[in-house]
Amino acid sequence: MKKIKDIKKIRIRRVDPEVVEQKGLFGGGCMDAGCEDICCEYGCDVDYATLGLIYRYRRLIEPLTGASVDDCFSTELTPDEDYIGGAYRETLVREEDERCAFHLKDRKGCALFYLWQTKGLPKRIVPTICRVYPVTWHRGHLFVDRPIKRACRCLERAPKGVYIPSIYETQRRDILALFEIEPKELEKIERLRKERIRRFKNRP
Repeated sequence: MKKIKDIKKIRIRRVDPEVVEQKGLFGGGCMDAGCEDICCEYGCDVDYATLGLIYRYRRLIEPLTGASVDDCFSTELTPDEDYIGGAYRETLVREEDERCAFHLKDRKGCALFYLWQTKGLPKRIVPTICRVYPVTWHRGHLFVDRPIKRACRCLERAPKGVYIPSIYETQRRDILALFEIEPKELEKIERLRKERIRRFKNRP
């Protein structure tokens, strides 16, 4: 097997401006949304760094999912420098409800998000792709994952006259924690963010 490199952050050379223009997830994020978690129907890629935490806390996870952690993956470990830790595994999608194997059994939400929010587990236990959704990345490019599911909170109609932060603003802390963005690209998106706020303030 290809050697696994210890990747601390995912390198980003280009950021799509749409990341700064698309409305974000409002105040409570996806865990407070009224959708049916349809973004979980494909499963997810679990970073190597996250994988270690999942196994460390399996005794807390397994009662919430109704399955052994060993049975929650559809692939073996795959080395890839596009993931934190330098490798990833894909999660299984359950046949009975067509949701990721780490989705809470018989109720809304993700077991990994739930344990981070309620038990104080490290946020690193939530896979990168889930922490920043609907932002995603591929080989140095950060962009909005299209098409966004119609039930996604970021597509809800904004109240008139209320400023709704962009995806970049609502996901900014996680984006900066997980991605090493080239300085010129970081300057660009910060400039676009400020312009977006200014346009709202100067609207008729």
